[in-house]
Amino acid sequence: MAGKTQAPEFEQITVEQAKAIRAERTLNRRRFMAGLSLAGAAGSMALLGGCGNSHSNGSSTVMAAGPSETDVLNFALNLEYLEATFYSFATQGTDLPSNLTAGSGAITGAPSAKIAFPNQQITDIFNEIFFNEMSHVADLQSLIGSGHVARPALDLSAAGAVTSANIITIARQFEDVGTTAYAGATALLTGTNLAYAAQILAVEGFQAGALRLISIQQSAPFAAADSLDVPTSDPGAEVLATQGPTAAGGFFATSSTATATTSVPLATAFTRSTSQVLQIVYNAAGKTGVSKGGFFPAGLNGNIATS
Repeated sequence: MAGKTQAPEFEQITVEQAKAIRAERTLNRRRFMAGLSLAGAAGSMALLGGCGNSHSNGSSTVMAAGPSETDVLNFALNLEYLEATFYSFATQGTDLPSNLTAGSGAITGAPSAKIAFPNQQITDIFNEIFFNEMSHVADLQSLIGSGHVARPALDLSAAGAVTSANIITIARQFEDVGTTAYAGATALLTGTNLAYAAQILAVEGFQAGALRLISIQQSAPFAAADSLDVPTSDPGAEVLATQGPTAAGGFFATSSTATATTSVPLATAFTRSTSQVLQIVYNAAGKTGVSKGGFFPAGLNGNIATS
C-alpha cells in the first residue's frame, strides 16, 4: 500500500552459517563473562581481561591480556593438590602417590595419623572424597600435559592442627570454596577444557552437599571463608525451608532472596574470582596483591598466584 514502508526482508542463511553465528555469540558471551570473573579484586590488574585504559588523545582502548586456559587449569590444579593432599593424610595417614607429586614443595602441618571419624558412614564418605580429589589431580595433569605445575609447598594446618574435632569444618569449607572456584573458572574455558572443569565442578558440588549435611548432623562448627559463605543450618520447619537459605544459613550454599543478584540469580551457586579464592587460601581476607600465605606458604605455582 502506498505510503507504508515495506518490512525489510531477512537474509536467508544455511544451517551451517546459523551454527557459526551461534558459536561466535557464545564465544563473545564467554569472553564477556571472563572479564567479569577476573575483575574480582581491584588492584589485580595482571588478571583483568575485560578492562583497559582510555586515552584522552582519542586512541583506541588497550585491553589487558587475560590468563591463558592453561593458566586457569594450573590454578585449579593447585587447589586440587591442596584438597587431595589434605584428604590423603586424613584418610590414609600418608601422602599422595609419588607419581602425582614429582618436584613437590614441602608439606607441613599434616596429621600424624589417620583421622578417627564419628562413624563408618562418614569415614567412607571422606575416603571416597579422597579418591575423587586424587583422581582430579591426575585428570588435570593429563589434560594440561607437560605444562602442568608441580605441587607447591603446603601447610595443612593453616586453619589449625587437623584433628577429628575440626576436620569436618575444614573439609566443608574446602568443598564449598572449590565449587565456587570452578563455577568462576568455567567462564574462562572452552571445548575439552570446559567439559573437564564442568565435570569436576559437579563432583565438587556433590561433595559439598554431603559435607554440609554431615556438618549439620554432627553440629560441626561453621567457619566462614568470606562474606559469600553460607552457614550450614537446618531451618527446622517446612515452611521455613521452602523459602531457601536465610541469614542463619541453609542446607545448600545457594543465593537467597537477600543475596541473589542479576549475575547470581535466586537459588544458584555463587562464583568466586581467582583473587577471592586466593584471599581465602592465603588467609588474607579482603587483601589484594598477596602472593603467599596460609595453606600456600610459598604461594601457588603458575601464573595466577596473586590475590
